Amino acid sequence: MTGERQVRLRLGTRAVSVPAGHGREVVEYAGVTVLRVEDGEPVEQAWVPVGTCPSYADDEALIAAWHAALVWSRSPSDA
Repeated sequence: MTGERQVRLRLGTRAVSVPAGHGREVVEYAGVTVLRVEDGEPVEQAWVPVGTCPSYADDEALIAAWHAALVWSRSPSDA
């Protein structure tokens, strides 16, 4: 293992089944996956939901997740 680390951001949607009336309903919502990759293999990911009109809190949550991943990418590998 070389310990090469990368951070990848991916915009996408997630589907969640929630109780509704007398059954369940599937709700889809947008978000960003912050993926940590070491030696080409995913090791951790964080999902940050964002609305159609992202709020300041949405922006701050994404920045915090991205920042943590970037710090991780520059830290020494455990290998």
